[in-house]
Amino acid sequence: MDRHTTPLDLLLAAELDHARDLLVMMGDELAMSPEIVAEHGMALQAVDIVGQMLGHIANVVRAQDRGEAIDRIGMCELRTKLGAA
Repeated sequence: MDRHTTPLDLLLAAELDHARDLLVMMGDELAMSPEIVAEHGMALQAVDIVGQMLGHIANVVRAQDRGEAIDRIGMCELRTKLGAA
């Protein structure tokens, strides 16, 4: 599935990376409060999972070989969903 990576692909991937960075910063800040972690631990885990997904999707968007990039995704459910496309 080799293809040419366009400037738009690279911009989209960079924006996904930026969104992921913002989520990581937010999650790190919230995780510094034991009260928030105790009350919202599952939500913080979801924030982390979304960040991981954004990173994987960014890698696929910027890849010249998207099939190979999808195969490298460690999250089985996301890999399966994207591999079926």
